[in-house]
Amino acid sequence: MSIHGTTNCDLYSNLLHYDDSEFLILSFNARSLSNKIIHLKTLLFLVNPTIVLITETWCNSSISDHSLNVDNYVFFRTDRCYGIGGGTIIYVRSDIQACKFEDKSLDAIDDSTWVTVNCGSQNYLLVGCIYRPPHADTKFDKLLTNIFSIASHQPHTFKIIGGDFNLPKIKWGLTPVPGRYNKLVETLEICGWVQQVRKPTRGNNTLDLMFTINIDSISVHTSHEFFMSDHRVVLGIIHSLNAIQLNSKASLMYQSRHFDQQTWKRTGTLIQCLPWETYFTTNNVDIALSNLYHNLIYCLDCTAPVIGRVAYNANRGQNTFKRKLRKLKCRYYEQNDVYALQSILKLINRNASSKRKYFMNIENKALRSKSPELSILRLFKSRVKSNSLGTTKFFIVNGSIVNDPNTICEQFSKHFSQCYKTGTENSIITFPMLTSRHLSKIDFTPSNIKQAIAALKKSYDGGPDGIPSSFVKYGSREFPLFCLKLFNLSMEYGTYPSVWKTSLITPRFKTGPRSDIINYRPINLTSVLSRTMEKIIHKQLLSFLLSASLISPSQHGFMTKRSCFTSHLEFFDQITQKRDVGQSVIILYFDFSKAFDSVSHKLLLLKLSSFGIQNPLLSWLKSFLEERSQIVRFGSCYSKPVNVTSGVIQGSVVGPLLFLLFINDVCSLFQYGKPFLFADDLKVVYSFSSPMKESYISAVIQEEINKLYEWTISWNMPLNVDKSGFIHIGRCLNLNLTVQTHTLKPLNTVRDLGLRYSNSLNFSEHIISQVSKARKLIGLIMINFNNIESRLLLYRKCILPILEYGILVYSNCRHTDLIRIEGVQRRFTKAVLRYSDNKDYYQRCQQLNLEPLWIRRIKLNLVFIYRLINGISYSSVSTPSYLMISSHNLRNKENILAIPRTHTNLRQNFFLIRYSTMWNRLPVNLRCSETTTRFKSLLDDFLSESGLCHLLNINVFNNDLYKQGPSSI
Repeated sequence: MSIHGTTNCDLYSNLLHYDDSEFLILSFNARSLSNKIIHLKTLLFLVNPTIVLITETWCNSSISDHSLNVDNYVFFRTDRCYGIGGGTIIYVRSDIQACKFEDKSLDAIDDSTWVTVNCGSQNYLLVGCIYRPPHADTKFDKLLTNIFSIASHQPHTFKIIGGDFNLPKIKWGLTPVPGRYNKLVETLEICGWVQQVRKPTRGNNTLDLMFTINIDSISVHTSHEFFMSDHRVVLGIIHSLNAIQLNSKASLMYQSRHFDQQTWKRTGTLIQCLPWETYFTTNNVDIALSNLYHNLIYCLDCTAPVIGRVAYNANRGQNTFKRKLRKLKCRYYEQNDVYALQSILKLINRNASSKRKYFMNIENKALRSKSPELSILRLFKSRVKSNSLGTTKFFIVNGSIVNDPNTICEQFSKHFSQCYKTGTENSIITFPMLTSRHLSKIDFTPSNIKQAIAALKKSYDGGPDGIPSSFVKYGSREFPLFCLKLFNLSMEYGTYPSVWKTSLITPRFKTGPRSDIINYRPINLTSVLSRTMEKIIHKQLLSFLLSASLISPSQHGFMTKRSCFTSHLEFFDQITQKRDVGQSVIILYFDFSKAFDSVSHKLLLLKLSSFGIQNPLLSWLKSFLEERSQIVRFGSCYSKPVNVTSGVIQGSVVGPLLFLLFINDVCSLFQYGKPFLFADDLKVVYSFSSPMKESYISAVIQEEINKLYEWTISWNMPLNVDKSGFIHIGRCLNLNLTVQTHTLKPLNTVRDLGLRYSNSLNFSEHIISQVSKARKLIGLIMINFNNIESRLLLYRKCILPILEYGILVYSNCRHTDLIRIEGVQRRFTKAVLRYSDNKDYYQRCQQLNLEPLWIRRIKLNLVFIYRLINGISYSSVSTPSYLMISSHNLRNKENILAIPRTHTNLRQNFFLIRYSTMWNRLPVNLRCSETTTRFKSLLDDFLSESGLCHLLNINVFNNDLYKQGPSSI
């Protein structure tokens, strides 16, 4: 069928007879949407429906929202997560207030999408789009029946569910109903659902249905088939909803400060002329800061005034195009001119082609910019971002729908403040002194202040105090002097400025339904001057704590030289050691509930003093913690201030370090188990020999769980038992472990710091997940970018970090999984070169300047070994040690690592064993490199084909090895 087929002409002619000022709903089965988007744009332009329900979109995560855009519409999509086919999408006219409605029960059917529409006068419409496969089983039908029941009890006044249900055996309005569908039809009748479609929608069968509740005045018609689909379009006209709530038109003006190169010159001159007598003579930190802000804001207003700008309109070049479309639409509508329709299709096609050229020009411009990597990454983010409304407009609160921004803002404030605790400290608790050393003061100097200011990120957005970081960084050479006065005054009197004690909170979505406030976490915005001061305090405080060995070696979070990698290394080293000697391993995972927000200020100060922190620093930290308040910002609305009575500020620099000190002693509770901490993520490893009785093992572990529970009660740090559990490796034990009255659940797999551990320790699930994620991103890159250079840049920046996360454990993976990882790059190189020739993997990598992933893993892991040996990365127990070599021994034996004997493949393939062996095969000049940069350079030179053969202890380097890599690498 040609794009100008008569079927489409008949479809448009039929639908144009209806008044688009009515509330129109279109519903049809597209049988693939992305390749028919031009025809969808034409249909929506001509008919102008309010809502469009489309099933069988056949979209997946590699199809970006950008490619599904339709002018004047927003959309909400659900893609099938497995196989091909399926998928649903709902388009809503952009002048309608609508947002996605997410509910776990309603989302039980994968091919379904739900949207809430504001109808005005506190009335809301629930719109659902469902696809039921033609061969759905009774289990699916039971689920569908349940969903109709659940949807009928939602708080919306009106409800519509449409889509392709593939129920040809049900003759709607007639009896009897086939026995299999009795329960479904009975539920529809009991819940008040009315099926409105009475005419066939595919052949002689009525498959595309529309169910309604509380909608009396509706007429439903069927038209012709959509382009290249065998399903007719269903049109519903709701006469009772024509007074629907419309979106208010947003202003095209926004306010910002104008900065340029001359701004900084004018700023430096003006700052020197401002009155600073009060600032430098007062001994009151609040008065000093008030005077500083007064002068800085005045300087900003003079040199970079706030101006109104017209927001960039991406469609401003489309005015001529839209004007032509409107004329052709009128001609087609008035004269039923088929040639006008053909002209519309040609014009939309030509416009799509122009847009593609425009996007290519933007891409090429980004590559030619001063920082092409940053420009391309920003462009990628903008092209793949979700097209649905950025801010959720409706929330479910206590079973009611709320859309008033002020009410929503207050509800967020109430939710975020619920975790704070007041007056629950144990008054008789004591804590021993941990050191005879002490730290009472932080030294602020022009040098360390300059260093802290230089490390600030470049930003022109004002913080809570209106001061952008770029203004502090580039504004004047006098800023370190101003900061020196302010910081020393604050520290001398042990007073944190009152202005900085009010935090601005913005809600950030985590996971789950967006309409539920509990699925958001608070993000603190703090003053740039406060962060600058905190950086210096953090550096000197952490240096003192580490020099006195006061922080537990089991803690790997928020500290220099420690990371997720060092945590995984020590954890997996412990497991492989115990398994190598035949012991069974049990790993307990504990989750603390709202850990950062639950910290008692009184108890934290008690612990800080035990670490040797004295006044005035202790007083400053007390002032930093206490008498704080927070204000939530939602859109342009602000909540009332709420007191922050517990917790450490997560948006601050010092806050996370204070939390580490608060939770530090939890590791001392475990005598039999080996604890591992990353911030508040706690896991404990227990190992037992086979002859030990199950009852003894259970008793030992339960005793330490009880100790942990007592600690959480004493220090007001409750456990979230629902998110805690245990996993066993080796001998299967039937353990009954409890936290008070709650039973710890056994786990088969667990996601731990980005890696998925399982009983088998082969990491297949982790690799499958990472490969799937990488393939989806590659699909987005290939669709949205055309230049090879852009694709390669995005591959290196976005895909390689996914494929190379956790490579410390890859040597314990199955070879088939490692081949699966390499296959991602093999397919990418083919796709980038457009399958234009028969070059093999080696030739493609050479042309694109890429290395096989297995060679990259060798390099990255050997670099990590170098960092461990030289103390650049921290490890308390897993640092490789050198052998003591006699001076009479053979040459090339300098810096040789000791390799312990192993008994199992699990331990033999462990990272430290495998790569220590490789390290010993490196040339002596490479092992003795003085810097990491030098080591990387020499390693690149060494790893030619002959070097790889020597390193891997193989004779021949062939194409199969290059393509698949060796096992256990």
